[in-house]
Amino acid sequence: MLEELLIALVIYFPAFTANGSAPFVRRGHPIDFNKNFFDGRRIFGDGKTFEGLFVSLTFGTIIGVIIARFWGVSWIFISFVESLAAMLGDMTGAFIKRRLNIPRGGRALGLDQLDFVLGSSLALVLLHVNIELCQFLFIILIAFIMHILTNNVAYRLKIKSVPW
Repeated sequence: MLEELLIALVIYFPAFTANGSAPFVRRGHPIDFNKNFFDGRRIFGDGKTFEGLFVSLTFGTIIGVIIARFWGVSWIFISFVESLAAMLGDMTGAFIKRRLNIPRGGRALGLDQLDFVLGSSLALVLLHVNIELCQFLFIILIAFIMHILTNNVAYRLKIKSVPW
């Protein structure tokens, strides 16, 4: 059982890396081109930039290069797609938060922690990467714990303006 949980950490490491690297990009060109949705609110907001997406995909794919040394070259592609799907999940979360009128940096319990996990999980399933239910649930738990810890550290380092 412990081995399966450790394998899950390796499988999801590109997604966690991609999701965690985007906040290091402070400014950039918004993916939504500063456009509003038909409800008058921004589509994603200023926090979702092309530069942040590029950094996320780069770092997530680099993790894939490392994994590929042990599990095969296909993990470079898997990690790229997983990282992209994680960021699309994160953007979907931002889209939903804008529709709920939650400001950038505002709390949305569950959505903040799981959007990238759900996106990456969908990609992994479509790529036929075997994920057991216990592994998926473990990753959800880890995502909640890491969200609390990393946001607190980012706040203390003045990378984020709020500790959540």
